Amino acid sequence: MLIHHAKKFKKLGIFVKNNLAPLLLISSISFSINIYASVELDTELLVTDNALFFNGNKVKGSYIENNPDGYDYIFGNALSPHGDCIKVYKHFVFMTWYQGGKNNRHVMLSRLNTKTGVLKTIQFPHQHTGFRGKWWLGETHNTIAVGISPVNDTIHLLYDMHRNGRVEAFSQDYLRYSYSLEGAASVPDDKFTLEQFVNSPAGHYKHLSFDGIDDIDTTKLLTYPAFFTGKDGDLFMKMRYGFSANGKMLFARYDGIKWHGYYDFNQVLASEHGSEYNWGLYGDFKYTGGKFRIAFQRRSKNSSDKYLYQNGIYYAYSENPHGVSDWKNAYAEPIEIPLAISERIQIEEPGDWAKTQKQNQVSIVHGFDFTVTDNGDEHFVSKVEDLEFNKEINLHTFRKSGQRSFTTVRVPFGGQLFSNGDDVYLTGLKNGHVVIAKAEDNSEAFTTIYEHKQGPVFDKAVVFFKDNKAYYYLKEAGGSADERSLYLQVFSLK
Repeated sequence: MLIHHAKKFKKLGIFVKNNLAPLLLISSISFSINIYASVELDTELLVTDNALFFNGNKVKGSYIENNPDGYDYIFGNALSPHGDCIKVYKHFVFMTWYQGGKNNRHVMLSRLNTKTGVLKTIQFPHQHTGFRGKWWLGETHNTIAVGISPVNDTIHLLYDMHRNGRVEAFSQDYLRYSYSLEGAASVPDDKFTLEQFVNSPAGHYKHLSFDGIDDIDTTKLLTYPAFFTGKDGDLFMKMRYGFSANGKMLFARYDGIKWHGYYDFNQVLASEHGSEYNWGLYGDFKYTGGKFRIAFQRRSKNSSDKYLYQNGIYYAYSENPHGVSDWKNAYAEPIEIPLAISERIQIEEPGDWAKTQKQNQVSIVHGFDFTVTDNGDEHFVSKVEDLEFNKEINLHTFRKSGQRSFTTVRVPFGGQLFSNGDDVYLTGLKNGHVVIAKAEDNSEAFTTIYEHKQGPVFDKAVVFFKDNKAYYYLKEAGGSADERSLYLQVFSLK
């Protein structure tokens, strides 16, 4: 099914660098605008006015009732935009979303052709299956990730996945993977239809395996799907396997013919492999600064320390462009994967900035990100909440290329990082509009270089950077019932 949204399209003319980062809100900060920087709005586009939104009550996992007056949910209420939901390839912008309302829930893929200004949207048969198969309970883990293979112009989608193999009803529906024919990413506007995708034997365009990977037991327990491209145009898929305090991050590689993997970065049941406790990880793989890298915060099974959830900054990189070998810690010391003892790659402890020493009073959940510039400068941001003293602490950890030690400083705001060449930026929303700050001298100080102050007001966004352009995929604040409006704003950085 093909839907053409003839919505507002404003192109002001003009043309950020390949990096993916989910966008968080920058909390009420006063910035000064740097008049020497130049940022310009190129495009503002209404993608849809009926994206799915959970407008009911936040409930516990044991809840089973179907609320007739709203869409109840378990974790968060905004499913779109969320996760790895926007990619830029050639002159096309791809965006994923779920269609509202509660009784619809279809997986949607929109493509904007920036040369023609045409937005085309494909509706897939699959509908959001909710929390553990209860479709009437919204589940924000179940994002829709989109990846494009530069090798053969294929589109790849992974969606609605949160350890699906543990749900009996999903015995033949644990992997929601759709992929296209070769060349589909670049077809003319009138050819961008569902027929560009490879159908499945069941007729729902969902495939139960990755061609080349036969590890079904792992496939059944995957969560947080995402894609990124590597050095030679290979498409990488990354996911978490397992549970919050006993999980691993893994990846696979698509070479244009088949998938290779899975490759595990760390061990599950780490306590059986030399670690004091089992642990899971919250972070990301990225190909940034010319290397395959990982950075994360650890969630330990230790329940008696001061950390309620995560702690630390853990960081490593691979000299192998495929990430399958030659891993090193931040000090260029070799490490073996799958890693069991996380302390071997820890570079900082943000929780030490909290005053409290009481059990479970340091909360580190949101606000973590990292990037590496082309010249090798490494940057990390963290957010720490001191629950005893009701304090929020935003931190910037960085190391200039060639130095051995990292420096951590407190900064008055948080957000997400991206690098553009040798420059590094911090970005988010302020008063419901896009705000961009730049690290002066690529060190500790961030100065705002742009604040957008007009148009719709937003409360959630995801951003992608490519070729000196920032592509913001935004959810408009407010709305009615179980549907919300999504926008694309494109900014040029000069």
